[in-house]
Amino acid sequence: MSNRATLNSYILINHQRLVKALDELANFVCENASFIHMYRLPNLPLGAEDEQPESIEIKYIFDGIDQQSKSFLKQAITQLEINAFEENTYLAKRYPGLVVLPPLLKDAFRKLNERVSSLREEFYASVKRGFKNRQSVHENLHKILPNLVLLSAVRNIRYVEQDIDELASVNFYWLSKKMVKHVKHESATEIINDGVAKLRNKDCFGLTNEELLIRQKKELELISRVPKSSSIVEIRYARVQPFIDVWGRNESDSRNTKLLGLNASLPVIMFSMPHQIKQLCNYNYKAPKKINLPVLIHRKHWYVK
Repeated sequence: MSNRATLNSYILINHQRLVKALDELANFVCENASFIHMYRLPNLPLGAEDEQPESIEIKYIFDGIDQQSKSFLKQAITQLEINAFEENTYLAKRYPGLVVLPPLLKDAFRKLNERVSSLREEFYASVKRGFKNRQSVHENLHKILPNLVLLSAVRNIRYVEQDIDELASVNFYWLSKKMVKHVKHESATEIINDGVAKLRNKDCFGLTNEELLIRQKKELELISRVPKSSSIVEIRYARVQPFIDVWGRNESDSRNTKLLGLNASLPVIMFSMPHQIKQLCNYNYKAPKKINLPVLIHRKHWYVK
């Protein structure tokens, strides 16, 4: 057996272990939940991973304990694969919401969740092993597990870890997060050259070799004009997604404390009922704040600072 075949067998074994552990965790949470509040979002359309949606309509709100809400909760915890012909596999499905478990089960949940988190890490490490770039990782993974979404497989379930007297409020909202990355001058040159050499970047699609070389020359010239005293920064806005903030307080506190603030990709587990829930509403596009910096290379979202 070749080395690649051996490594792929290791991936499949770790995948099976992860699926089994997720099923056990999901059953535990569903059987013991005292309250479920979750949102069903529309499926992600094919080819839309680089576009900010104009609107997102919440399809259904689960608010209480019944067979329907438990079934959806189990799907949220266990779903790693989707039909690649019907939905986008570049983006993980989002399951915003919260689940309340009895406080006496906190340690039992934590142990199950830590085991799942460890298996996620092992699976991810086995998926990357033997490859030098992300593209090769995904190509190999989709050969042996065609419909698996890696982002879904590696994201962890979060829970309120602090022992708190009162959960004051839970707020759901939409956010397009701003991401800023500093790019060294020499790295910028390498990135432009590599994009032409590999010819695998989607920015190269539809361009002839001559057009690629013309673009490369122009962009390298622009980089050479940036003074060493100035910085090159890459500024992007992530695709809009649901976020959650959890606020709580102890009896001795004079004000609420923020316990969690994160993207609501999976339901957050809590061990007491919050006094107030600010619900997630339908999303309508809002233009991000204008970036008041000179543009260096628009297609790379590079600016000079």
